[in-house]
Amino acid sequence: MPNLISLFRLKLICWLTFLLIPICISFSKNKRLSEYGYSDDRNGALSLLRLLNQKQDPKLLAEYLSELDSNDFSKREIATRNLSRLPVIDRLFLKEALKNSTPEVGFRIRSILKQNNKERFDGMIRAMSYEIIRGKHGGLLSDLFSSVEDREQYSMGGMWRSFAEASEVTANEKDVELLKRKLISENDMIRYSSVKTLLSILGEESLPFIATNITDQNPHIKWECSNAFMKFQRTECLMPFAELLMCDEDFGLRWRSLESLRKITGQEFGYYAAGNAEERAVPATKWSDWLQKNAASTQFNFDNLVNDDAIVLFSGNDLNEWEFRNLGGGLLAGGRDKPKEETWDVENQTLIAKKGFRGEIITKRSFLNYELSLEYKLLELTSDSGIGIFAADPEKGYLEIQLYNQTSGDLYKIGAAQIVTDDGNPLSFRSSKFKGTNEVKAEWNKMEIRVSDGQSEIKINGEVQNRALCKDVKPSKIVLRNEGTGKVEFRNLLLKKL
Repeated sequence: MPNLISLFRLKLICWLTFLLIPICISFSKNKRLSEYGYSDDRNGALSLLRLLNQKQDPKLLAEYLSELDSNDFSKREIATRNLSRLPVIDRLFLKEALKNSTPEVGFRIRSILKQNNKERFDGMIRAMSYEIIRGKHGGLLSDLFSSVEDREQYSMGGMWRSFAEASEVTANEKDVELLKRKLISENDMIRYSSVKTLLSILGEESLPFIATNITDQNPHIKWECSNAFMKFQRTECLMPFAELLMCDEDFGLRWRSLESLRKITGQEFGYYAAGNAEERAVPATKWSDWLQKNAASTQFNFDNLVNDDAIVLFSGNDLNEWEFRNLGGGLLAGGRDKPKEETWDVENQTLIAKKGFRGEIITKRSFLNYELSLEYKLLELTSDSGIGIFAADPEKGYLEIQLYNQTSGDLYKIGAAQIVTDDGNPLSFRSSKFKGTNEVKAEWNKMEIRVSDGQSEIKINGEVQNRALCKDVKPSKIVLRNEGTGKVEFRNLLLKKL
């Protein structure tokens, strides 16, 4: 009998595992329009845009709402079902109705709002944006803006970035007047996208139009405008940077503003970006006072910014940009020469993770927003390595991007790192890449990693294979891992600051 029970349990586990595999895989996929019932092409994007821009019948909505409070239970059920099945619900309408509703109607409205939640809408907009980007579908800017204009506001995140990138891809010179008008839209995401898209079309000629937004109430829009003025070496960026030192919303905005001010002015006032508001107030005021007194007479050094945009992390000759650590954290004792000889080697302008020894190297410097590109070669079937991002103190861990035969691009949580995958779920251990393997065996492959405000995107040989978010947005380090199971080579490690 015990053997029969054990056999039954084994079969049950296998059966459950078989059922769960497709579910787990689906969680790690990059969402496409087809997952929302639309084709993955221009026609699918147009269909969703038409639906989003179609005004819902207020009389029909009012009728459904009235029937939620009907004495007839079946009518209440039908009205709830009809509202829940609307492809894009008017959430603002329902939220307003919720304020003065009876307990049962309130319960039904909350249930509808939960089913037609913001996350689902966010997912549809991002899927549509990715399709516009992938297919380079032009001429859709007006419809794209209209699709979110009068809807709920969303805070800065992946939806903002994908929407802005889609706006840049689909816009053309005929859209300039529309973009100018949308600079004063009440929708933060549209103002943000208008600024970035005008810059992409007009370059320096866009500055007079976005000048008003340099004082925008949204700090992310304020930063984008200030950053644009800085790139064209215009001093109008300086005071907004000083004001952003007191931005409570985003540490990254404070840190980038401080870095820019330091490099342009050469001044230091003891400001600590990670401090609380009270600690930041006095040095931030010193920055503002100094700029008011000296902005007209000082020779500012914008050239410092240009020289620091690109960083060669591996020169081909040494590892001066790196420190040696035990695998997973902790600096190695006994000096750096010995672990270098055992674990890592430099030969013919190539960095080599040697077989038989485990360890990692971590950058001495920290970075906030950047694009990292590198080439790697797995020389054996057992070669195993990884790129770590969002690395800080050893006990806090990091996000590892796998480098292994057939699974390069998978994500792993190392230590206590707090990472959210592209489907919005916390990363518990592993998240598979979006598509089938596209690396070439025993040849050089290229990986590109873009990190912006905690949002990361990983490309392998030009194809997006994963995305993840680190909510703890702050400067962090980059790691190269050597698992010791097979030889791995690296070259052309270049980092461009954003």
